[in-house]
Formats: sequence, structure tokens, C-alpha cells
Amino acid sequence: MEPKSSANVRLWRLAYTRLAAPVVRGVPLRSLLITAVAFGALALATTARAQVNIAPSHSPTLGTTIRGSSATTFSISTSGSVTRLSGNAIRLSNGPVTAPTVSFNCGLLNLGGLCALRPIRVTIASAAAAPMSITKFRISNMTGTTYRTGSAPAEASVLVFELNAIGLLSTVSFNLGMDVVLAGGASSGVQNFPYTVTIQLL
Repeated sequence: MEPKSSANVRLWRLAYTRLAAPVVRGVPLRSLLITAVAFGALALATTARAQVNIAPSHSPTLGTTIRGSSATTFSISTSGSVTRLSGNAIRLSNGPVTAPTVSFNCGLLNLGGLCALRPIRVTIASAAAAPMSITKFRISNMTGTTYRTGSAPAEASVLVFELNAIGLLSTVSFNLGMDVVLAGGASSGVQNFPYTVTIQLL
């Protein structure tokens, strides 16, 4: 049971980690991290019961990159196009990637926590660690609700924005883009850029 002092604030979080297959005691590390964070999210969401999804679950990925001698920034648009803004690391593919689509809803006939009737705050933040980092997030194509401010938020290193209540039958979705950085001398190969999406009922 959550404390009364926080009864009107309920959080749930899904952290999507796209790690490239290190193994701990025979279990992929990616599975351990996702399970640990998702389990905590379920404990926090017992009243509100929101359903959150990111598809594809491991997006975005740049494909194979060749190390550069200086830090390299790639900008990924919300449509998936990739532009190298600085540095000398190289992508073996010049094509677009699949940008993630974030979606969530309150679940059919779920009245717990009045999820469908309350405004929502969304926070998107980097969970990446050296030699990878995410320096900027951007969103587009919001459907299923409207921004409380009337317009989409500006790009930011930690993106925070508020939405109007979504109702019982609506699903909110938006496309997510970001600027990612590979440190100078980062290992060649497929790099991953983990981040978290946090939903808070207001």
C-alpha cells in the first residue's frame, strides 16, 4: 500500500535497454535489466495500471559503426533519417533507421486511479552510459490526446511535457527521435542507446 502522502501521485516506468548480448551466468544481461525495471514498474502501477509500449522495442539502432578518433554525433529524426552532425565515426549503412513509436493507454474499463480522467506528465531521459550517450530528444505525430500547453515541446536532453486526459478508449502514441553520441575511440560494432519513458498522473 502506498503512503497516504503520495496517494495522488502514482508513477510507472518502463526502461528499454538495447544492450548487445553480454551474458551474466548464462542469462542475457538485457533480459536481466528489462525484467528488473519492469518488475519495479508493475509494483508502482498497481493502482493506475497503464499499458506502455515502445515499438520496435530495441529502437533506434544505427547498425554497424566504425570507430572514430573524435566524438561523433548522429541525429535521428522522428521519421528515422540519420544525419552525422559532427565527428568521424562511420555508419556502414547510409539508410534510415526505424524510429521508435511510444504508445500507452489506460486499459479497457480500467477505473483504478482515475487514469482515464487525469492529465499526464511524460518524461523521457537517457539511460545510456559511456561510450554512448543521448544528448537530445524530440517527438512528433502525437495522436490520441492533446498537449496541455497547446503545442509540442522543444527538443531537450530530458524531455518533459504534459498531456490532457486520454479517456477510457483512447491510445496515445507519438514518434521519438534523438541525437546520439559515440565517444572517440568507441568500439566498432552495433551500438545501443537506452532511455526511459516515465508516465505520471497529475
